[in-house]
Amino acid sequence: MISGMSAAQFAQQLVGADRAGKDTLYKGKLTTSKAQLDAYTLLETTMKKMATKLSEMGGDAAKGKMATVSGDNATATVKSDAPKGNYDLSVQKLAQAHQLTKTYATENEMLPATGVISIQVGSDPAKHLEIDLATINGGAAISVSQLRDVINKQAGDTGVQASLVRTGNQIEFMLSSKESGVANKLQVQFDGADWGMTERRAAQDAELTLNGISITSSSNYLENVVDGVSLELVKVHAAGESSMIKVTEDFEANKKAVKDFVDSFNSLMTQINQLTRSVGVSTSGSDTADKDKDDKTPAVSQAQIGVLKGDTSIRLLQTKLRDSVFASAPNGMRLSDIGIEMGRDGKLKIDDAKLTDSFKADPEKVQAMFTGKDSYISNIEKTLKPFTQFNGYIDTKQETINKQIKSVNDSMDRHNYQMTQRYQIYLTQFTAMEATINQFSAASGLFN
Repeated sequence: MISGMSAAQFAQQLVGADRAGKDTLYKGKLTTSKAQLDAYTLLETTMKKMATKLSEMGGDAAKGKMATVSGDNATATVKSDAPKGNYDLSVQKLAQAHQLTKTYATENEMLPATGVISIQVGSDPAKHLEIDLATINGGAAISVSQLRDVINKQAGDTGVQASLVRTGNQIEFMLSSKESGVANKLQVQFDGADWGMTERRAAQDAELTLNGISITSSSNYLENVVDGVSLELVKVHAAGESSMIKVTEDFEANKKAVKDFVDSFNSLMTQINQLTRSVGVSTSGSDTADKDKDDKTPAVSQAQIGVLKGDTSIRLLQTKLRDSVFASAPNGMRLSDIGIEMGRDGKLKIDDAKLTDSFKADPEKVQAMFTGKDSYISNIEKTLKPFTQFNGYIDTKQETINKQIKSVNDSMDRHNYQMTQRYQIYLTQFTAMEATINQFSAASGLFN
């Protein structure tokens, strides 16, 4: 022991003192690099989310239409290209799928051991099914329930569904066409002759008039019956009655699209502020922070404040984005004309009443501000693209930082190796010194 410490303890203390400086240096570099990497990843996520919202809005999101239908005889869905207008609907018939039944005493009643059951759905050769009772079960007879299973387990789409209806006293073997309409009528024969099934529901097409125009459909769902308008027929109108379908602008959906644009813009602006400024920015208690939470946009942590303050490209991006919303749209309108202003805090704010009035007054003109060439959406997308595209600015920065992290980790590994070697040298020296001291102590004892 030297001064109450072993050689290993002395060596550890000296190595600890030797490595402290570089340990602190490497730890600081690693912490900074990882914080920057996380910040760029956070920024990339927000930018891509904004780009997605912009893409949606640049398509149909700001051109919403809605349809209302009086009564409960039908429902309507509309797309953005649907023309505004009123349509008088009268439903005379609903489309029906053909249904046939054959009565048996029980579901276990055996069918004839021979004979061929032929089922044809409409005129489509692909929807033809033949069941040879002599071979279907290896020569043995099958029951009614087994026939049901044979039909339903056929490969491909035969167009027919078999089922059993239990009446309490007997069984109704039912065949139903899978699709409605006259074109899907069932024809069932046994050895080439009618099998004697009872028609329970006739194959029927839907019949209706729309603004006096007669329409026939094999289905109760009429897709794109008018450009962008689809109908689902529910029930027949009574004589002399009809429903009114009104296709109008969906002001609430259009306003939501604009609000989504504003929220995305504000989230990105706030995030850039937080990441590039070291003072004067709070990460909690703001309305943007709440919106980020609602939209599942990752929030900036207190530790990330200012971590990108040296990145002039990100600051330049922020400037360009602000300039883009101050500019006029191709039709000469500005955001302020529809109730969107930039506040002193750099965030866009919406006057809801003015925005609503703008959509009601001239929805196409408002929509044109956000869609088409050189619109607000188009210009912001162009500004974001160099940052969000594959191998763009964010990807390049992340790659550079990952290389820096690898370099720091390599340096730390070399430093750890050197310190391990130095520890062994110190340990050897102090062990030898400890042995010498022990020898001197033993020799001095001979003179006492």
